[in-house]
Amino acid sequence: MNTAELLRLARQLVSLPTAPYHEQAVRAFVEQHCRSLGLRTERDAAGNVLVRYQYGARRAPLLFVAHMDHPGFEALGPNHARFLGSVPQEMFRRGARVRFHTAKGIVHARIRRRLGDNRCVELSGGERLRRGDFGGWELPTFRCAGGRMYGVGFDDVLGVAAVVAALTAVVKHRVRTRLWGLFTRAEEVGLTGAVEAARRGRISTEALVLSFETSKERPWARIADGPVIRVGDRMSVFDPAATWFLEETARRCGLRAQRCLMDGGICEATAFAAYGYRVGGLCVALGNYHNIGGGQRPAAEVVSVSDFAGWVALAVEAARAWPRFEPITKDVQQRVDRIYRSAPRRLNDHE
Repeated sequence: MNTAELLRLARQLVSLPTAPYHEQAVRAFVEQHCRSLGLRTERDAAGNVLVRYQYGARRAPLLFVAHMDHPGFEALGPNHARFLGSVPQEMFRRGARVRFHTAKGIVHARIRRRLGDNRCVELSGGERLRRGDFGGWELPTFRCAGGRMYGVGFDDVLGVAAVVAALTAVVKHRVRTRLWGLFTRAEEVGLTGAVEAARRGRISTEALVLSFETSKERPWARIADGPVIRVGDRMSVFDPAATWFLEETARRCGLRAQRCLMDGGICEATAFAAYGYRVGGLCVALGNYHNIGGGQRPAAEVVSVSDFAGWVALAVEAARAWPRFEPITKDVQQRVDRIYRSAPRRLNDHE
């Protein structure tokens, strides 16, 4: 897909409403798009979506996983709501604007006051809500300017877009590989969908699971410096062979990429690692993580257009290279052996 097509897909997905437990619009888009490609889709008992692609490859699948939710509000009654996700309490200041999605359409409201320390708020200025209506901050859903994309829900609907784009490309080019996409629910409130998928055991532990995320920008991982080969998150370090595979794939294809520890949060790779899977990660650096802007006020999330395009390109090349995973990672050992042989002399216990 060219950049214009990628941006169109990103706009379509990121403009859809979502929140933990309320991913139905994003899920419907993913299912419809993937079925239009001729791919098999299925839901598990938790409502996660698994998409399967296979052409001329017999090994265990390469699995791309992204979550369909973004931190947001869930109505508890006519003028009360709770926030699902991790943001500072200062975000819930009086007058902050909120947009809810209801059966009758969009309802605009403002926060009147915070109720205690449990992320519950009282609302004013909107129509009466029904329990279960959901929403998010009143921010632009998507726009591009100066080589950057701005939106309300990049974490992680943009990751969903990256996986969908990669699946689209492998179908279009009939890539010889076995690639699955897993689109999960309620990550923002406890890695819920990923844990459900890992615990159910429907995905072989022989698979390589790559988490697709937008991850909080760090001093060593900057926006517009390329997609990130993620070596770990705040809780765990990922499989070295996965990192080697992704780095070597990028090197061989001449793709720009960063290799960094992204410790601004915990991602779904850790959930799968906890249940015995080999894991890795691909992400892009994200500004205004979880819509936390300056002064801890709501702001659009931001990523680089070139980072997003490079993310998808590296994902497609990883899918293409997946049948050669062992020879590619074996090359790392050979490189280490060459370093070893370059030593002036061998060690012995008499020195």
